[in-house]
Amino acid sequence: MTARIFIALFLISSLWACGGDSVTTPEQPTHERGLHEVGTMTRPRYEHAATLLQSGKVLIAGGNAERHPAGGGIIVPEYIVSAEIFDPETGISTQTGDLTAGREEDHGILLPDGRVLIITGLGSFSIEMYDPHSGRFNDVAILPWRVGTQTATLLPTGEVFLTSYLNAGVFDPAKGVFSAKSAMFPARSGHTATLLKGGRVLIVGGMIFPGTWLIGLNLFYDHSTGAYSEAGHMEFDRVHHKAVLLQDGRVLIAGGIAPEGPYVEWPYVQTVEIYDPETNTFSPAGTSAIWPSAALLLPSGRVFLIHVPNGNIVLYNPDTQVFSPTGHSIGPWRLGATATLLDDGRVVIAGGLKNIDDSTEREHAEQEITDQILIFTP
Repeated sequence: MTARIFIALFLISSLWACGGDSVTTPEQPTHERGLHEVGTMTRPRYEHAATLLQSGKVLIAGGNAERHPAGGGIIVPEYIVSAEIFDPETGISTQTGDLTAGREEDHGILLPDGRVLIITGLGSFSIEMYDPHSGRFNDVAILPWRVGTQTATLLPTGEVFLTSYLNAGVFDPAKGVFSAKSAMFPARSGHTATLLKGGRVLIVGGMIFPGTWLIGLNLFYDHSTGAYSEAGHMEFDRVHHKAVLLQDGRVLIAGGIAPEGPYVEWPYVQTVEIYDPETNTFSPAGTSAIWPSAALLLPSGRVFLIHVPNGNIVLYNPDTQVFSPTGHSIGPWRLGATATLLDDGRVVIAGGLKNIDDSTEREHAEQEITDQILIFTP
């Protein structure tokens, strides 16, 4: 997504096999604790998809490399068709086969057989499948809707539950068939969808589309019946938050935009809540000025978070409800970077649109698209 569209949607309606040349690395990857620059992608990109493969390597596909005309003017989006494989043990990223169409904001879903389903956010309406053995992408289906896919959730059946602004449905990768389901009511954007341990999907928050009101009504989706039912109510409504399934089956809800004041003045929610499926309730679980661009559950049970305005990496302990700064930052307002959890608990952070001078300003800072790859070791 272009920078202007990202900011507009984030604050208003939504606040993202062929051989090739290898890329040399600025330093050898390390398991030493902290944040380290370990390599570069084959090209700068942001709003791409990044998916951990069964091999332990990371598939990086698509994204945006928008052009900024000299002297200002219209920003021209450039949807990327190229893809690459990053090896966190060597720090080397190598080209693989191209996508069939340029796209950004895709959802990369690792399937049980090791293939990766690429489901469009913007730029293309096709669903693609990546085969790590052949290194090729192939179209497998066309989405029945013509707006961005909001969430993609792998179900225990191997099917994928999809939601858009207005619609929802289930895609069967084995058959290449998309089954439309009853739409969510009310329709929404900027929500999250989290698979619970019992197999239901918890849908939280968001905005009524195309209106401007946040939704207090959270939902369950039950794939066994294809029906929706009402979930509990949060203490604070929010849009563009993060949801993380915790080890005990509860769900952490963090950050997001609050429904107070005019659009441009909407503050981010500074409290976190935890949803308990046993009681169907949301409970306050701490306070911190965290507006996360990424949220991942680490093997330790702590939650990895990146704060948007300053890029600080923070760890949250759900047992003590304490946020702990790590002293590391990926840089302020680094939009569209991906954070991918490795099997050993390290986190790969790739690409993004970042401020050149590390300014914490958002509106007037000079920005560039980076090819940088970082690894954070807790």
